Amino acid sequence: MLRGWLLDAYIRGSRAILWFRTETGATIRLTDSYRPDIYVKLRDGVTPEETAAILREHPHVLGAGIEWKYRSVMERGKTKVLRIILDGAQGFRGFLKDLEGLSCVEEWFNVDILHIQRYAFAKGFAPTQKLEVQFSPEGSLKDAKALKDDLEIRPPPFIPLIFQMEATSGRLSPSPSLDPEKDRISKIALLDEGLAVKETFEGSEDRVLEAFVETVREGDPDFLITPDCEGTIPYILEGLRRNGLSPQLGREAMDPTKAWKPISQAFPGRVVLSLNEYFHYGLAGIVERSRFSMLPPGLAARWAAGRLIDSRQCYEALRREILIPKLRSPPIYGTTAKDLAFKDRGGLILSPVLGLHENVAVLDFESMFPNIIVRYNISYETVTPEGIDLSRKGFLGELTKEFLERRLHFKHMRKEFPQGSREWLWCEQRQSALKGILVCIYGFSGCDMNRYGNVYAYAKVNEISRELLVKAIGVCRSLGYRVLYADCDSVFVQRDDASREDYERLASCIEAEVGLPIALDRHFKFLVLLAQEADPRIGVTRRYFGKLMSGELFVRGIELRRRDYPPFIKEFEAELMGILFDAKGREDVIGRQYEMAKGKVIEALEVLASGSVPPEKLVMTKILRKPLDSYRSLFPHVSAAMQMAHVQRGEKFRLKERRKLIDNQPIDFLYVNVEHTNPLRRVM
Repeated sequence: MLRGWLLDAYIRGSRAILWFRTETGATIRLTDSYRPDIYVKLRDGVTPEETAAILREHPHVLGAGIEWKYRSVMERGKTKVLRIILDGAQGFRGFLKDLEGLSCVEEWFNVDILHIQRYAFAKGFAPTQKLEVQFSPEGSLKDAKALKDDLEIRPPPFIPLIFQMEATSGRLSPSPSLDPEKDRISKIALLDEGLAVKETFEGSEDRVLEAFVETVREGDPDFLITPDCEGTIPYILEGLRRNGLSPQLGREAMDPTKAWKPISQAFPGRVVLSLNEYFHYGLAGIVERSRFSMLPPGLAARWAAGRLIDSRQCYEALRREILIPKLRSPPIYGTTAKDLAFKDRGGLILSPVLGLHENVAVLDFESMFPNIIVRYNISYETVTPEGIDLSRKGFLGELTKEFLERRLHFKHMRKEFPQGSREWLWCEQRQSALKGILVCIYGFSGCDMNRYGNVYAYAKVNEISRELLVKAIGVCRSLGYRVLYADCDSVFVQRDDASREDYERLASCIEAEVGLPIALDRHFKFLVLLAQEADPRIGVTRRYFGKLMSGELFVRGIELRRRDYPPFIKEFEAELMGILFDAKGREDVIGRQYEMAKGKVIEALEVLASGSVPPEKLVMTKILRKPLDSYRSLFPHVSAAMQMAHVQRGEKFRLKERRKLIDNQPIDFLYVNVEHTNPLRRVM
């Protein structure tokens, strides 16, 4: 028996390939048999035994028999269905196509999930999980048992290799074989966790690639991480092919002519991730997403929260003997737009009191929406147009409770370590990854992409949240606090003489009244609640800035917070706020400091007008969210993208490829003349 962690897993035909990293640091390849199954509900009058006998004659069917399962989360009794076991992934699609036209089938189940999901669901363990395995000398898995490591802070000891590649042209082409000379790889840099360059391979393309392949072979990393894996990996594979080099960057032989999908499994035995995914979630966060969804880390890091939730729900359904309906199945309850508009008013927002405020506390409900789901038994099968059925435990509530408790465990444990320490960071990555999923469970509950979705469940969560926030506001006002602003799960309160302890006692009073945990989240010395640009008399939600009692600046929704704004603007705003709030009290801010801040604005305008600001500090970045050709208005970033896609004489054959290059990619641009009549001349 060996102990270690499941690094990655995928399906090839009738075999599951498992990459297992042992406690001693070795990585081994294991195989297991894979036999997918599906279920069908036959129409009334059709004999299941006869149908099963006919299906067994199909070349890809290993067996067919009658079983009893719950047809949906709504059902209290089981239904007779036919289970069909196939010989592997290779004949799965063909079998479904052969049977699509059968008039005897009323409904299909468990048909549109990935093969690796089927395998993980059946085994009951997730990639990245700690296991104890037993296998034959040939590497065939005999037994695997999940070990309890749920509350470990440290992530598995997977080894990452971060690298960045550059092409001769300076920009990756979507089709690197189109112009071999222009698109040759000129440099590959190895980076550390701080993105500092550790080593660089430069020179001819073949020498660069040979050095990189040798580094991967010797270092034997588990994760290959690069800024643009969708562009970089095809580049590297094409470069290896072009130079007659072996494409074996993985841990097992691969077919150089085969394009691996997904790209995260381009090199078998190693997980490929984008740099953004790796740093956004961190290794511990990716582990949490993988274990929640029962997916390999490459998919778990890439998939949106809704797909992760769908994956977990499918697993939980199978555990409860509930069949998995097709995506976009008919909703549990039909509704009209009028009825939905009446029943669902969204979360409660109290308009902000505009202007500068002093000594303000933000009280925030801890995981309000997940807590409502758990406390009030909100689920697809428990919420009806008439109310909540309390006679049964909700499917969604049980799922949510497990991961809500897990998230809060790491959130509270984080406080036991110095901020910035490895342990603090691992706790933060774990709780943050789970928070992102838990927040979406509420919204996904009524989504049309949710195969179990119930819009009344979603509306009920909103209804309860509004009632709780009204109660919280009432408690604040009854105790002499002024409510400046409230937004769904938080309330901004102020009282001139209130201390931090007073605000904490207020939170305790609210918690006792409403029954959900709430705490002091932030304590502002100064806070500015902003007005709408279109109408200065009306406050705008989720846009404010201020100075905390700790001396730190805190902003929401303004340019300093946005990733797409240039460094010059962000630096200017930070300096401006520093000047404005360098005061003892409110009178100093609106008097002396305000005048000093105006002087800073004039100074910044003069610097801009002089042309002395480096261009790189004025670059804006926006992402094209749809194909370039589909834009009807020439927004600045669209104009810049059109300039990037401009075709020189003799390069018309590359137009399609160039447009593919910039679709869904960050577009950097500079404003050069905002008053020009031609939108294409306003930016570059």
